[in-house]
Amino acid sequence: MKNTIVILLFISILLNILFLLSATVFIVKIGGFSYLLQKIVASNYHSNNYPIYYLHQKSQFEILPKSDSGIIFLGDSLTDEGEWGELLDNPNIKNRGIGGDTTDLILNRLDAVVASKPKKVFLMVGINDLINAHKSVEQTLTGYKQILTELRKKAPNTKVFLQSVLPVNNQVTSYWQDKKNILQLNLQLREVAKEFSFEYIDVFSHLSDSQNQLDARYTLDGLHLNGQGYLMWKQAIEKYVKE
Repeated sequence: MKNTIVILLFISILLNILFLLSATVFIVKIGGFSYLLQKIVASNYHSNNYPIYYLHQKSQFEILPKSDSGIIFLGDSLTDEGEWGELLDNPNIKNRGIGGDTTDLILNRLDAVVASKPKKVFLMVGINDLINAHKSVEQTLTGYKQILTELRKKAPNTKVFLQSVLPVNNQVTSYWQDKKNILQLNLQLREVAKEFSFEYIDVFSHLSDSQNQLDARYTLDGLHLNGQGYLMWKQAIEKYVKE
C-alpha cells in the first residue's frame, strides 16, 4: 500500500513538473513573461486605450438622471469604493468615482458631471497620476487646474471642495509612492483652492499616522481603505456636506 502511494505521489509531482516546463516553454515561445503581462493588461483596455471599466462607467454616468440638487463625489478608486449616500445619510449624493482615474481621465468625462449643474462637487484625485502615470507633482497640478477651470466655467454656481490626496503606507504590502510627493501635492492643492476660490479639505491628517503614512488600522494594501478608514474620511467632510 505504501509503495502504491509513493508511486502515485511521484507520478503526480512528475506531471506537475512537466506541466510547468511545458507552460514555461510556451510562454517563452510567445514572447516571454513580459509579453504575457502586456497582453493581460491590454485585455482590460479598449482599442482607444481607455480602460474598459472606465468606458463602461463613463457611459453609465452619461445616461443617469441629472439633478441640480445633487452632491457629486468625483475621483478614483478611493471615491469609487465609498458608499457615500449611506455613510452620510444623504440620498442626493451621487458617486462618480472610477477606479484608476487620473486628472486626465476625469477631465475627459467632466461634461457628464457638470451637465446637471450640481449643488456641490467633492473632488479627490492625483494618486494615480503619481503612481501609474508617473507624473510629477507639477504635472498633476496642471491636470487639477484644467479640471477646476472647466468646473468654474461650466458650473459657476456649484460649490467645489478639493479634498487632500490621502496618505499611503509603504510598509503594509508594497511600495506605493514617496510620501514627500503627496505632502507637496497637498500643500500646493491648498494654494490652488485659494486661487480658484474653492474650499480645501484636509482629509490626509485624519488618516495618517505619526510618520505621515496611511495608518495601518485603515488599510489592507497600503493604499485603499477599509470601513474604519471611510468613517474617518466621513468625519473630515460631513460638515461640508451638510452646510
